[in-house]
Amino acid sequence: MNTATLAKPVKIWHAPDVMDAVMLKGRFVDHRYPPHAHDTHCLAVITGGTLAVEVQHQRRLCRRGEVIVIDAEVVHAGWAPDNGQWKMRVAHIQPAALAAYSERLGMPRRERFDVRSPFISDLELSQLLYGVNWCSEMDHDRFKRSETVARAIIALHARHASSLADLPKVRREPALVNAIKARLRDDLQTRLTLPMLADEFDVTPFVLLRAFTRDAGLSPHAFQQQERVRNALPLLRGGKSIAEVSTCTGFADQSHFTRVFKQQTGVTPGAYQAAFL
Repeated sequence: MNTATLAKPVKIWHAPDVMDAVMLKGRFVDHRYPPHAHDTHCLAVITGGTLAVEVQHQRRLCRRGEVIVIDAEVVHAGWAPDNGQWKMRVAHIQPAALAAYSERLGMPRRERFDVRSPFISDLELSQLLYGVNWCSEMDHDRFKRSETVARAIIALHARHASSLADLPKVRREPALVNAIKARLRDDLQTRLTLPMLADEFDVTPFVLLRAFTRDAGLSPHAFQQQERVRNALPLLRGGKSIAEVSTCTGFADQSHFTRVFKQQTGVTPGAYQAAFL
């Protein structure tokens, strides 16, 4: 999409490890996109305000949390109703990149999303697509980023495609899941991605993610973060500095450790440690 009158500049960047996508985020004020089409697929999440969108004679007012999926070469237009504004995060993905990624993931090859409707209300999918964009912009955790991309593409395929090709069947895999848990517990420092972990265990990322999440109740990345926090607790009680604990439990830096620790415990590492002094 073109950019025009903005309250703040639009940010755009290249994300080689997210299907070679072009990522965008921005706040648009009193702006109108004329009818146009891209040579890329467009995955957009509205993060604020209201965007009126027309796609192939379908029109909708899209608000925060709604997802818009527009395949390449599909004509669409958008504008702020009543001279208003909206915010969004967008990923532009080449059809060939989607096809190659689907195959690497272990899913049927597909060059288009072919969703039943371009307008999707799906809270989990919205959070995943937001997470993909945010991780690409801000987060240094490649494991989280690779897993979030996979979960988003699987969710789009499994829940919203107009013609669902059969997804691979995933059996219960207790031995595999236990082995992955042990791998993640034993080396908190390892810098992994979902494909790297799948290669280690000679399975596809699709099978690993589905089997692990079903049996463990957590994704592999979430399990790794849980184990890092569990290992941090006795170290904090023992009086080690927060910076030292964050390093020896595998976090990228102290701010990363603090953010994850507070998410999981409800308090900061400093507040937790102070309770034992």
